[in-house]
Amino acid sequence: MEINQLKAFDQVVRLGSFSKAARYLDVSQPTISLRIKELEKSIGGPIFNRVGKHMELTDLGKGFLPYARQALEVLLKGAERAQSIKEGKRGEIKIGTLPTFTTGLFSSAIVAMQQNYPEINLVIHTGHNQQIMEMLYDGFVKMGLITSPFFNSDLKELLLIKEPLILAANKNHQLSRLKAKSYTVGDVFKYSNPYILTDWSEESKHWQKTFMSFGLESLELPPFTAMDFIRKGHGVTLLTESFAKELLDSRTLVKLEPADFPALFRKIALVSLESEYALTPSAKTFLKVLNGMVDI
Repeated sequence: MEINQLKAFDQVVRLGSFSKAARYLDVSQPTISLRIKELEKSIGGPIFNRVGKHMELTDLGKGFLPYARQALEVLLKGAERAQSIKEGKRGEIKIGTLPTFTTGLFSSAIVAMQQNYPEINLVIHTGHNQQIMEMLYDGFVKMGLITSPFFNSDLKELLLIKEPLILAANKNHQLSRLKAKSYTVGDVFKYSNPYILTDWSEESKHWQKTFMSFGLESLELPPFTAMDFIRKGHGVTLLTESFAKELLDSRTLVKLEPADFPALFRKIALVSLESEYALTPSAKTFLKVLNGMVDI
């Protein structure tokens, strides 16, 4: 039993004749007749009676019709789903990301995916660089967001994201009350009480350490702890704008702007074991959406 036989059967029922069904399906009338005969062989008996110029269903045909149409509907839905997957509108994407890259740009991309591609299922896992790489090698995720540079030659960089780093403090900190550009980086480190060292990149860590002279009150904390520390009113630290966005928007934290503050960045690479060309259509859709967010 073939799909073309079911289509011929359905159209003869709808249109009442072999000739009209042939014109609708853009085939010859003998082709329609052959398809119906082959279908009748599969079913085990005639499915039409000719009444004048009109074709009417036999009892066998009436019994078979709902199942034929159900089969055609299922096949149509299957074809539509396959096309949707091919076009990157449906599927599943498993992504690994750093805990400090789950807000801001990343969350905006997730929202855009949900709004524009609701039939793509996103599965998000978090971990540090090494954990994400292990997830990739184990096949647990197909794409990962890790700090750059990385030195695994078998990982393909699909996209590089540069996140600005800022000096931040609680709104009630003494440095938060100073006018932008009226003080220096040296003043920030001197009056942080304490300065909290965070590791975002080799460049930013080296820059922080050049100002951390002996005897300066300081701590070294992971980003989440450092942000919570300054949220409670203690010290100054270096954060990415996206990581601190919610607290900055609520004015709980304030961005400090010393006159000589350099442009510092944390670089995030979207990586995969597969090249962009070999990605699944749904993964290519996520890459396109994230890339669009970076360009905004």
